[in-house]
Amino acid sequence: MSSSSTPTPLHRNRWIHLAFGLAVSAVCLWVAARELLADPEAFSKAKNAFARADYRTLVPIMAATAIFYWLKALRWRLLLMPIGQFRTSRDLFPFVMIGFGLNNVLPVHMGEIVRVLLFARHARVKVSAAAASVVLERIFDSMSVLTLLGFGLIFVQDLSPKIRFNTMLVAGCVAVLVLAMLLYVFWIQKFIAIVNFLLCRIVPASWLTKLTGLLISGATGLAALRQPRLVGGIIAFSLASWVVNGIVIHLALWSFGLPSSLLISCIVLGLTAVGAAVPSAPGYVGVIQLCFMTVLSLFTDDHAGIFAASIYYHLTEYIMVTLTGLYYLNATGVTLAQAQAEAAFVESPVGELVDSANISRQNV
Repeated sequence: MSSSSTPTPLHRNRWIHLAFGLAVSAVCLWVAARELLADPEAFSKAKNAFARADYRTLVPIMAATAIFYWLKALRWRLLLMPIGQFRTSRDLFPFVMIGFGLNNVLPVHMGEIVRVLLFARHARVKVSAAAASVVLERIFDSMSVLTLLGFGLIFVQDLSPKIRFNTMLVAGCVAVLVLAMLLYVFWIQKFIAIVNFLLCRIVPASWLTKLTGLLISGATGLAALRQPRLVGGIIAFSLASWVVNGIVIHLALWSFGLPSSLLISCIVLGLTAVGAAVPSAPGYVGVIQLCFMTVLSLFTDDHAGIFAASIYYHLTEYIMVTLTGLYYLNATGVTLAQAQAEAAFVESPVGELVDSANISRQNV
């Protein structure tokens, strides 16, 4: 992989993005720990929480985490079927792990960009089609996570009506997103006309032209939605993967003696997954702690235990996913510095993604 010698503005300013993410993480971490900071015995309480924890869950958590990402690779295979047949173990799983592993060490979710570029080069497919499949992944992830979140919020007891109302509001937003996606897949020309109408006064014409080209090209990557059997499989794998992730959270909570019903775990899962989309430091430091504290404080006053459980869950997944991602990245012959440079190069406005990818292919 090779990047252009002329950096884009976002490439030059990636340190600004990193600084902003660190600031967000610091604020989230402070809000999550402020109850503990006000308690002079907080350190000893947290230490006792770690000492009392049942670490027999470590192996099941690691196994469930591996299953979670394997299910993601199986789903990606279905999403990519309209453009080719790919082997899960050799063609897809390594790049899934590269993407999520590098998200833990690079700012602004650069791992996803690296994943798309490396897979497109490996599989010899259009970058726009690969990118569209990843966008579609996120849509199905959102639907699955919010389904589980809504399930937890509806059936768990003693939650305020305001929280339930907000759940329905979020569900409405997801429904709008799904309708927009269907419009994009089945009526691409009408969708593009709507995009042009909404953005023509606020987006430069050159960017809008490139965005239109990307949408047309990327529709190939969303063709899986035109096949009902594939959609059924994609939905099944999406829900299954997030149920597995919910079990991971359940095990982490149980390890520290916290309220750990599957309904509560669904709520923690939903908020944590939504929080991961917030621009923060690599690895979502602070965000995960805040999400755990926000939900579990409704059910227990053991703030030290909550904070300790969030660290246990976070650290276990972080180490496993990051090391696996770096291992597979090394197997491609690409260094972390090269991956970061390539990702930064194509971080320019979304319409430039295809052009940048073509340049990088020529330089390989």
